[in-house]
Amino acid sequence: MKKIAIASSLLLLFASGCSMSGTNTVTEKDDTDKALSQTNSLLPTDNRTVISAHGKYSSLASDLDELEETSPIVVEVIKYDEEQTVKKESDKNTLPTEFYTMSGVTIKDIQKDSTNTLKKGDKIEVLEDVATNVPIEGKKRTLTIDNYKKMEVGKSYYLYLRDSTSGDNYVLTNAFLSKYPTNEEPKSKLFLSEDSVTESLEETDYQNLYEDIYTEILQENE
Repeated sequence: MKKIAIASSLLLLFASGCSMSGTNTVTEKDDTDKALSQTNSLLPTDNRTVISAHGKYSSLASDLDELEETSPIVVEVIKYDEEQTVKKESDKNTLPTEFYTMSGVTIKDIQKDSTNTLKKGDKIEVLEDVATNVPIEGKKRTLTIDNYKKMEVGKSYYLYLRDSTSGDNYVLTNAFLSKYPTNEEPKSKLFLSEDSVTESLEETDYQNLYEDIYTEILQENE
């Protein structure tokens, strides 16, 4: 099974801990350091609560067929808990240099498992590139990539996964394209956003692609 390779250059605001998690996200250090320096001087007057970096993907599914093909595991799950990790390289760093949420989920149904290791009822951990309520410059912020919104406890989702390369957990094969609520949700609730954000996911093709795939997934699982 071919595994998709996702490379992300985070040119805005921060560097996430994705390389540690095995999501094949790569940080361009020089560009990130420059962005951090510029951003740190602006933060005291920055009122945003959602801070989103933008990923550049060398390979990303273009439709549902490709998403399924490049995902060794496709499951329906319900989230039951989470543990968040946020780290800074030193006290001098205003912004975290590593962040993620490890979400505990229970498998409700298995649509595909090329690993032949999972069964219904199994509890697994899934890494999500987002952290909420992070204290930065006296304000609680949400850090995320491409406005990705993490799973909510008690809700069910379709996930497209692969094994992590660096831990006993699973990661999303196609970043934000790999998680879909099982119960249809409105467009406004699929991604993180706020009125004060001048540049958002809606200004890219990503959200349209996500919505097209989401519609197909819901139709297939009716």
